[in-house]
Amino acid sequence: MDFRRSLPEIHVSPVCPLLSAAIPLQPLSATLIPHIETLNWTNPESGSYTRSSGRGERVPVMESKSQVELLHEISNIVSSNLSLEQMLQELIGLAVEVTGCDACLVYLVDRGRKEIVLRASQLPHAREIGHIKLKMGEGITGWVAQNRSVVSLGANAAGDSRFKTFPKLQEDTYQAFLSVPLISAGELTGVINIHHKAEHPHTLDEIALASFLGEQMGGAIATSMLAERSERATRRMEALVGLAGKLNEKNYLDRILQTIAEMVADKLDSPVCSIMLVDEERKELTISAARCSTEDYLHRGPLKIEDSLIGRVVREGRPIMIPNVLEEKQYRYPELARKTGLSSLLAVPMFTRDTVIGTINIYTREPHQFAADEIDFVTVVAGQAAIAIENARLMSETLEAKRALETRKVVERAKGIMQHKLGITEEDAYLKLRNESRRLRRPMRDLADAVILSDELEKQRKPSD
Repeated sequence: MDFRRSLPEIHVSPVCPLLSAAIPLQPLSATLIPHIETLNWTNPESGSYTRSSGRGERVPVMESKSQVELLHEISNIVSSNLSLEQMLQELIGLAVEVTGCDACLVYLVDRGRKEIVLRASQLPHAREIGHIKLKMGEGITGWVAQNRSVVSLGANAAGDSRFKTFPKLQEDTYQAFLSVPLISAGELTGVINIHHKAEHPHTLDEIALASFLGEQMGGAIATSMLAERSERATRRMEALVGLAGKLNEKNYLDRILQTIAEMVADKLDSPVCSIMLVDEERKELTISAARCSTEDYLHRGPLKIEDSLIGRVVREGRPIMIPNVLEEKQYRYPELARKTGLSSLLAVPMFTRDTVIGTINIYTREPHQFAADEIDFVTVVAGQAAIAIENARLMSETLEAKRALETRKVVERAKGIMQHKLGITEEDAYLKLRNESRRLRRPMRDLADAVILSDELEKQRKPSD
């Protein structure tokens, strides 16, 4: 493996005597890279990983684990049916084993809030898990997340100006601190912190090992998080199936589109997901459902299909991906995007037969290259949404036709009663109902019901007269 490409920048503290002389608070220099490259990371017959004992000699970290065995263990953890929390604990146990540290913490990114949250720990922190949070750039952990760089502090870690102490974390009292970003496919998923109680100057080999672990853990965590979101999406789809039995409800379409918008936003960790439908008469797209972090988005006006960015999806009948909406001249709401922190956009058409009837639009807070499986997922959901819309329209048309037929039967019956009582023709009876309907501004069906009810009451009174 070429560490000149894979190893993140390394920043060390002047209090670390072994490393400060070689790399004083700056990225790893090219002259030091050959020392890292002496590690054979691909040959299963190579020696085991080593670390410094603090007295200058090399000590095996794991006598029995080669690079391939380590990869195999990580693969087994990822492929198991563990929850995200269980998987994190397994990965932490592996990290402790291979690094020989005294404590290990894992923070995961919450992109919606732009925070990193403590999600797992070697030492028991039941009350702190999920509650200790840092803004990007806050503390050393936040700094590592923001800069995607390794920080190595061999002694007096709390003396670093970036250090933020949490009284309930005894790890913050430890001397040595190694913090590594967890990155998968170029995207930050979290940070792993490795702690030693005593002073522990981190060698380049150890940093290389921790960086490699961080890379593998980043991919494992991203896979697990995607699986969790997929499971939530499946539950949402099951909810959609449950709603299918309520097709006769008046708000069926609104409910199902809102459920779809929330499901897609949850699945893709999107701050904004909207469903827009085509208005054929006005040649516009209007928002029919949305899950968003700000109500301002809901108050957007319709978009003209002919000259808007999302309108292009309707015109071309294919998905579009925009890396940064602020750089697109056709995007109609740059100020809103800037205010709400929107960046990349994926817009997918919804088809009924060969006609685009709307779009599903997904935004991200950070620049994001949508993967093929993400696009495929949204395309499938768009197809289901289009079916729901078409079913709702067909149901609406069926109900309307049914109501029209029932109204016609009631009016015909009322006309017959009026003909018999008033001795008028069918046409005259119809004109009387129509004119009264206009005068009173009431539906003809209401007047016909009144005529029928009056006739039935009259029939009920006759036997007692």
